[in-house]
Amino acid sequence: MLNLTRREAVLAAIGATALAVPALADKSKEKNQEGLDAVRDLLKAHNDAFTSQDLEGVMATLSHECVIMGTAPGELWGGHKEIIEAYRHFFEDFDKGKQTFETLWHDGNVGPAGAWMMSVSKVTMTKGTDTKEFGLNLSVTCEKHKGQWKIRAMHFSNLTGAVGA
Repeated sequence: MLNLTRREAVLAAIGATALAVPALADKSKEKNQEGLDAVRDLLKAHNDAFTSQDLEGVMATLSHECVIMGTAPGELWGGHKEIIEAYRHFFEDFDKGKQTFETLWHDGNVGPAGAWMMSVSKVTMTKGTDTKEFGLNLSVTCEKHKGQWKIRAMHFSNLTGAVGA
């Protein structure tokens, strides 16, 4: 059983946002291809910026009303000010570019004004010589702002239940 800090679990969840995107594209024949492509591009931009520790790039993917919710009580960040502070802390816990994601299950859909995705993933991240691997549940909703998709809400939970202090 893994023993992760809440901060490590939160960190992994943010980066895991892009996990479901390639696999959802495979189901696109049944769903809105153009919408899925746009959301896939948005989530890829978020993930790339997160992995690169590019705070400005991450924030460009979020709506101004974005809310991020973690596993534990108190893990709730609303609006850009709170999210910026949270991401600054998340970046302290991994080396730039040192995370990988493996999607184990996913689903999602896109409508005219909203999109949703859910995934179960395996996340591996490294800080110095310390590498951690753990499971993660993630759900994301997106909405259009002036014709552009933005992340409106993100919720994640650690699959192991073995979260340390």
